[in-house]
Amino acid sequence: MDETLIRSGQSAKVGTVQGDLRAEDHALIQPSEGSRILVVGQALFDGSVEVDGDFECGSLRSRDGLVRVNGYLAVHEDIDVEEALYVRGTVKAKKIDIGGRLSVGQSLEAESADVGGSLEVQGNISADSVEVGGSLEVLGGVVLKDLDAGGRVDVGGGEVIGAVDVGGTFASHKLLKFDRIDVGGTIELAGGEGRLIDVGGRLRSKGDLKCDEVDVGGIADIEGSFSGVSADIGGRIRVSGDLQLAERLEVGGAAEIGGVLSGADVEVGGHLKASKGLLSGRAEIGGIVEAPQGFKASVIELGKGAKCVGTLVGGTVHLGKHSQIEDVYCSQLVVEGGTKLGKVFAESAEIGDACVVGGMVYTGELREGARVVYLTPPQKSASLPTFPL
Repeated sequence: MDETLIRSGQSAKVGTVQGDLRAEDHALIQPSEGSRILVVGQALFDGSVEVDGDFECGSLRSRDGLVRVNGYLAVHEDIDVEEALYVRGTVKAKKIDIGGRLSVGQSLEAESADVGGSLEVQGNISADSVEVGGSLEVLGGVVLKDLDAGGRVDVGGGEVIGAVDVGGTFASHKLLKFDRIDVGGTIELAGGEGRLIDVGGRLRSKGDLKCDEVDVGGIADIEGSFSGVSADIGGRIRVSGDLQLAERLEVGGAAEIGGVLSGADVEVGGHLKASKGLLSGRAEIGGIVEAPQGFKASVIELGKGAKCVGTLVGGTVHLGKHSQIEDVYCSQLVVEGGTKLGKVFAESAEIGDACVVGGMVYTGELREGARVVYLTPPQKSASLPTFPL
């Protein structure tokens, strides 16, 4: 193909170039008519080049310097820019490879985009894969297959059907649908639906979150309801609405649920607070249980010095030493020494030394240690009242 050359520092008016277009450092390319420049072949830029209009070409290559396009950029094949590319309008290409920074004034459409430094998109972005060495900011929505970034990612919602891998922080300001998000630092969502979240530091959602598996090294804070299969929180979790998990919740510190906690198994190292707890499996709580409307599980184990606000309902209930418990309904009750209880309704009970019991109704066997005090005498009955919850 023939080649059209624009020398260093020159400006030239161009319409349609049937072959290749080469421009040297500090060249200015202007449209000869209207606002569009068409290059049928390759655009080859050596140094900083400015295109003052819309630009369409077969492929774009730039060595050294900044490429600036003051309109849209449509490339039928690949964009390969060593340093930086600034485009005021929309960018469309098959493959984009930028060594430094890419700034797009409107939207970006590509099969893949690989940016060594930072990527900024004022509109939407649609691509199979996006890989950014530094930061990514998208004011509009995203439709992506995979996203990989070394630093901070800030998007306006959308969907990522594959993996999101971010070394620093990830933020979405509108609802995000995703498969997997893996972030080293923090995640901030406006609400989301997905399969897996794994974050080393903090997870925050300003809306309802539906996610099958959640693993948070530090703090999880959900302003809304949270539903899924399992969650493992290293520090503490706060959910302003209901928390519903099909399998297990494990929290190293405290769990504060504004609504109902429901699921199978729960293990909380410290304080558990919920309006009500409805569990089908095992609950192990190290500190305080605060459930004013009651707390139910197949097996309930409270640690030494535990406190409970609200009624406990379980198959088997085991209370550690020196606990303070309100009413208990269960099949089997084991109470270690020095514990104070309200009313107890149990098939069988084992009460440790120096316990104080407000009242006791049982149907099977009652075993007790020394110095047990009953505020009202225990009663053996043929049946128990209907358990609450």
